[in-house]
Formats: sequence, C-alpha cells, structure tokens
Amino acid sequence: MIADFNITSPEVARNPYALFTEMRRASPVCRLQPIQLLSVGRYHDVVRVLHDSKRFSNSGYNASVPKEMQENSTMPPSIVQVDPPRHGQLRALVTKAFTPRTVAQLEPRIRELSRELIDGLRGQSTFELTSAITIPLPMIVIAELLGVGPERRGDFKRWSDDFVSTLALVEPGNRERVRRSTEEFYGYFGQVLEERRKEPRDDLISRLLLADVDGSRLTPEEVLSFANTLLIGGNETTTSLIGNAMVALTDNPDQLAEVQENPALIPALIEEVLRFESPAQCIFRQTTTDVDLDGVTIPRGAVVLPLLASANHDESRFPDPDRFDIHRDTKGQIAFGIDIHFCIGAALARLEARVLLEEMLGRMKNIQRAEKDVAWTPSFFIRSPQSLPLRARID
Repeated sequence: MIADFNITSPEVARNPYALFTEMRRASPVCRLQPIQLLSVGRYHDVVRVLHDSKRFSNSGYNASVPKEMQENSTMPPSIVQVDPPRHGQLRALVTKAFTPRTVAQLEPRIRELSRELIDGLRGQSTFELTSAITIPLPMIVIAELLGVGPERRGDFKRWSDDFVSTLALVEPGNRERVRRSTEEFYGYFGQVLEERRKEPRDDLISRLLLADVDGSRLTPEEVLSFANTLLIGGNETTTSLIGNAMVALTDNPDQLAEVQENPALIPALIEEVLRFESPAQCIFRQTTTDVDLDGVTIPRGAVVLPLLASANHDESRFPDPDRFDIHRDTKGQIAFGIDIHFCIGAALARLEARVLLEEMLGRMKNIQRAEKDVAWTPSFFIRSPQSLPLRARID
C-alpha cells in the first residue's frame, strides 16, 4: 500500500528527517502531497533504484518540472537527463575535459578566494555567512572555470537560482523569470561558445569543445547543456555543503572545537555532513515499466523520487542516524549518488568545502550562531540554510 505524506508544513522544512523516518516505517513507496509524486526512502530500495537505470529512467527530471515551467527549447537533454548508452558517451566526453587533474589544479585559486572572502569580514564580530562566503565562493570558482567574466557573476548566480527553482517542488519558481534567465543564459554562453570555437582559451568550455573519445565530440548544444548542469550543481551543492557544515558544527560545539584543534578531521567532517544534511535531498527518476518494490507496484510512467537524505538516515544502514558524529563510519553514504550517475562535480565540491573550512576554522575563533533558529531554504529538493548569521573573532 502506498502511504500519503504532506511535505509542505513548516516542520518538514525545519526537520525533514522526522518525516522520512515515518515514511520509511509506513511503506517502501510513499506519495508526496500536494505534488502527487512517489518517493522511495529505505536505504536498500534507494540503492536499488539508483542502480536500475533500465527501469528507472533519468527522464524523471523533465517529467517532474511543471509543464508551465518547461521551456520550449531545442537544447538536447543534459547528462543528468539521459540514459545509457548515450549517458555513457556523454560522461566519457565530459570527464575527458573535466579531469581530476583539472579539479586539483584549482586548489591554490580556491584557497586564495577563501582568504579574500574571510579578509573581507575582518573587524566584524557578526556576519551573515551565506551572502558573505558560501554563495560567492562556488559561484566565482564555477564562473572562472567556464571563463565567465567578473562583470557577469551577478547574472550567473541569478540564472543558477532560477534554474534550481524549477525543481524546488514545494515552492516552484516564477515561470516568466525562469524563461528570461534561460534565454539570457543560452544567449550569453552561445556567444562564448562561438568565441572559443574560433579562439580556444584555457577554460573548461574550450576543453569541452576539443574533447575527443574515439573520434566522437560533444556538439555545441551538448556543451551548453553541460555548462547549464555545472552551473546548477557547482553552485548549489557546494553552497549547501559548506552552510550545512557550519550549522552542524555550531549545533555541536564540542566537535567544532575538536576539528579546530585537529584540521586533519575536516575530510571526515565533510563526509558526515554529506550524510547528515545531504545537499540534494532527492533526485528524479521515471519508471519505464511497472515495477514491484518490496510488494508495492509502481506503475509505468510514474515520477519517483529516490530520497537520498532519507537513505542516509536509515537506521538499518547508519546506527543512531540522527546524531551528528565526525567519527562515524560514513562508508555507503549516497549524497552524491552512486554507480554510473555518481556526481561528476563531487570532487570539486569536496575540494572547495575542505579548503574553505580549513581557512575558516583556522582563522575564526569562538564561532557561534547569532540566531538560534536556522532559516532553511524552502525547497524539498535542496537542503541549505537560506541565511546563517554567525559570531566569531577573525584573525
């Protein structure tokens, strides 16, 4: 039996994990109201869905967007919207340009930017973390990676926010604003693409255009689609990860002190934050046939949300899951997905989070929240503080 649960209450926005526990106990498949989409939340079921791209298609992303929000675009589906075998071909081409070496080489620039942003807060005993640091850092990194000039950073962030709003589910974005941002984005990057075709530079757009696997290359339209994907994922995931880390640390001052005393714990901290407050709470799939999941039939064509955050709080996989613990064995956490759909930008998000946290926790003393309650982003898709006022002494 499919159980119904409402996801629009303020309590769910403050703490979705209590609802996820109810859902896991009630049924392997639940219906989310008022959006009328199905969800899967038990760890073994979520893993099963993510592995089964044949019966759970990536077409769920397009199908989940309200029809009035869907653009009339000739752009091909992005890498997160296609299934094998085309998915594998696109991923091979993208990873040819977006290599581990490319990501690793960004560390000095990420550290420089982190220090500059922290320097800008010196003399302030209270500051708002998201607008001061967690939004600007990943925005600048992705913009520079794509060759976007500093004068367009404001537009860059606005485009990202509007695109993500189409997946917010609870409060979907404004149709006209999303349409304008889509036109501006493709207009701007279409021009950049033409310039790089004529005169390649040392940026990701140029490398994507030149990437070659067995004589196959990305079309210009596919390059634009990946730029769009990177814009959304590269901004939102990292912003959320860093903000969520600071919420967890200020909620657990003993662990904050321990990490400040021993920065070598920061990678473990990041993995526990990914499990405890997964930036992407869910992803989207669509069934290609009727599927039986633990005795419940999911009909063909249904949009299904595998709840990554629920799986990461499943007590059958992670004992005492609602306790934040930087010493926990986080092996198996699936915040970045698994298998062939593992997030291409995961290494970059981890790098940015590690470098920024090293700089912040090394220079900020007596860190505390300036407000007790956290204002969370009103989205069922993204888990991130909308604002996070902090108090600290900055060296």
